[in-house]
Amino acid sequence: MADVRRPFPTDSELGARWRQHQPLFDRLIVMARVDSELVRIAPDFTWTRKSVAWPRAASDLGFSPDRWDQYRGLFKSLGLEAGLLQRPQDQPRIIYLMAQTKGLVTSGSVKGYAYSDAQLEPQCQSLDQSRGDNRSGICYKLLGGSWYLYLEWD
Repeated sequence: MADVRRPFPTDSELGARWRQHQPLFDRLIVMARVDSELVRIAPDFTWTRKSVAWPRAASDLGFSPDRWDQYRGLFKSLGLEAGLLQRPQDQPRIIYLMAQTKGLVTSGSVKGYAYSDAQLEPQCQSLDQSRGDNRSGICYKLLGGSWYLYLEWD
């Protein structure tokens, strides 16, 4: 379980990481689009559009073990502790790259990167601040082009 006391990386830290490794971030988006039947790719599990059951047989991962190792290598290089999430129901389709998560399935927060060809709202000037009394929500901060930082909480 993630240490909820550990602070999220700052906007500045995540932005610097993105600028330093932008070709690798772009490569991850291309891979995720190719593997669009996978809605969640983490270092230690996958979810497909048809099944979130885990564990599953290697033949039901949604891709080859070698491909999963490629993802794991990129996650490690880019500091994406929780991997990626594609929500097929999102319009526009957004790919979330999760740098860090806190909490449990029923209540928690996540900070990372979001990729979308359409503008994402609502936008915030900073994701480093407390969200106050808002019980749940999401906020985006434009990095450049189709890239954003995001913070989601509930």
